[in-house]
Amino acid sequence: MLCLLFLTAPHTFAEDYNTVLDRLGRLQALANSYVETEDSSADPIVLTLSYTRTGDYNTQMWQLTAGVRDAAFENYVNTNDSDLQSLQGMSTVTLPGGQNIDFGHLLASMNLVYNGIPIAGSWGGDCMQLAKAYYGQASDEAGYADVMRATFAKDDDGSVSVFGDQDLRADIDSINVGAELTKDTDIATALRDYYQNLSANVVDYARAKQFIILNFGTVDTSADNFGDVIYETMLEDSGMQLLLYMNGMWTTSGWTVNNEYAPALHGAADLLAEWLANAVNNEKIKSETNDRLVAMGGEALAEALAALGDSDAASEALAAAQNAADSASSTASTTESVISDATQTLQQKFNVKIFQLVLLIVAAAAIFMLILSCAMFANHHSKRKKEFEKKQRAARKAAARKRKAAKQRREREE
Repeated sequence: MLCLLFLTAPHTFAEDYNTVLDRLGRLQALANSYVETEDSSADPIVLTLSYTRTGDYNTQMWQLTAGVRDAAFENYVNTNDSDLQSLQGMSTVTLPGGQNIDFGHLLASMNLVYNGIPIAGSWGGDCMQLAKAYYGQASDEAGYADVMRATFAKDDDGSVSVFGDQDLRADIDSINVGAELTKDTDIATALRDYYQNLSANVVDYARAKQFIILNFGTVDTSADNFGDVIYETMLEDSGMQLLLYMNGMWTTSGWTVNNEYAPALHGAADLLAEWLANAVNNEKIKSETNDRLVAMGGEALAEALAALGDSDAASEALAAAQNAADSASSTASTTESVISDATQTLQQKFNVKIFQLVLLIVAAAAIFMLILSCAMFANHHSKRKKEFEKKQRAARKAAARKRKAAKQRREREE
């Protein structure tokens, strides 16, 4: 099995908030310049965020999901502004309100959120890491929550806790800010505006409320089942299924969570629910649209597994996705996979509320091996969409008949 996706990044130094944002702005300016002069097909957001990913944020798993870092762009940056190398391997940054955040984690997770994998790239990944760290220390979810509480969301730079307060803020903020990113967004400005707005409100309340709406829609945080909602959301997410499978916590038998790890994962979800509920004063949070972030589709998940050489897991994942599609009547999704030959493995066409994904399996050459990329295209339309289109056609025909009748009346009158 591959190593954990969410190992804690090296914590070596702290940076000044304004200095970091200034450098981030300069990095994105170079990304825009690079797109204009060197590679018009590149996405400046992906170039900017992926440049900051090093070490634990640039493993095979990260490259498969967040994309392969562009070596040519890295050389371009280092040649034009070598000071920007300090954006790689970042750790603690103190925010305007006085709270600390793992800024390297924030930017790496934003990369995945932008690529359409919001849960595995943030809170779901850290819940998995917490469950992995405490596995075997309790027998049920309540027991796990009790033992995990000693380190969860504690003031820590990652030296002691695998899911400390800096990680939690990075998880939440990466989704809140990442969900607003488009190809033309100025990342530094988006972050500055977000943190300025947080400072003007009750910081954790505003942060948690936005996060809850994006991930869970309308939900009563005081309800006993709030932890269940978070747990089920985590397991239903295709990106999380891939992550759990790669870490031995998901089984191909029925394509479901490994029962041995279920209590620990549920305990971690319960702790997150507890923190979020406290942050929003146990209120019922209402989403105006109830649209939630949607991760990579089942077909894309199956292709990722196939690219890693596990055809059995790919078949199980595809079958599970097909069953879910057959039983769902209110969700329509489109997953389009195409072949690309060098620069990145996963991209997406982003809409603030719904992610449409383009999975790119990249051919990569190494000294002793060559991974051939493969892709497939799949379109699914829900019954509701078909019914809607049918009604639209009927409405257009009715309107045409009315126009024809009106024209005939005018002709008779004349």
